[in-house]
Amino acid sequence: MRKNLARIFGGILLIAAGVVALLQTQGYLTDLAPNIWMIIFAAISVLSLVFYFISGVENWGLLFPAGIFAALAFLLGMVVKGVDNPAMAAPLFVGIGLPFVVAFLLDRKRNWWALIPIGVMVFLTVVLLVVESTPGEVIGAALFFILAITFGLVYVARRVTWAAIVAYVMLVLGFTPLIAMSQRPELAGIVVMFGIALPFLLIYLRNPEARWWALIPGGITATVGLVVAIVLLFGEGNPAFLERISGVVMYLGIALTFVAIWLRHHQRWALWVAVGAAVLAIISAIVGDMERLWPWLLVIVGVLLLYRAFRGKTS
Repeated sequence: MRKNLARIFGGILLIAAGVVALLQTQGYLTDLAPNIWMIIFAAISVLSLVFYFISGVENWGLLFPAGIFAALAFLLGMVVKGVDNPAMAAPLFVGIGLPFVVAFLLDRKRNWWALIPIGVMVFLTVVLLVVESTPGEVIGAALFFILAITFGLVYVARRVTWAAIVAYVMLVLGFTPLIAMSQRPELAGIVVMFGIALPFLLIYLRNPEARWWALIPGGITATVGLVVAIVLLFGEGNPAFLERISGVVMYLGIALTFVAIWLRHHQRWALWVAVGAAVLAIISAIVGDMERLWPWLLVIVGVLLLYRAFRGKTS
């Protein structure tokens, strides 16, 4: 009975819309067309909402025509009044997002995926509301922050690691457009490098014995972030001295990273990497410019490898 009632009302509504469209194409109702279509869209919205409650709230798909046609009716009303503003299209995305909100609230465990389109619709709505009065950098940051919140909620709902990673990446990227608005936009590089290092260090701290490997990318990217900070914050001084200090910090950071792996997790190979990085730090402190030294170092390492290879064969 409910299905037949919906079909009857839907059929009548479609026939009425078709008749109005035909009259409009034949040259009738040209002056009243926007107002008539506004009434038709509003009627479709109301009837869809009625059918939704009659058929049961679990049939949240019926909210799509209710929300979309209500937004279209509002949009036509603004056009009739002569309003020309991007904000008047915002209700359209609210109407699209409403069913997803209901779907999630009805069954949070099964319909967790609805959080993703909800986040997208929220962003599009915010953009339309503020696009004329807000700088593009702020809108870009808002996109990343809204996506971060969206995937953060997905992680809370499902406890899936990928959602937490996406949320964190979006959060870090959200700060870069805001920093770009400052007098030192290049400082965004510091945020990005330390932002990359932080999750690896957190992964390590959660299970140091099994995830000791996370110290390598975490320590190296944190070291790069420190070097970038030194260059950007103190780069107006002596360039030669700054280059020397940056090289020393870089190699010392790598050395300390592998020393920690050697001492804490008893990885013997890490000691050799740490010693090599420490030697490079000392050489960088003395020589400064490593560009001319690198070819010689490569030749020396190559000779040592050949020596060990031939020595192994003769013995």
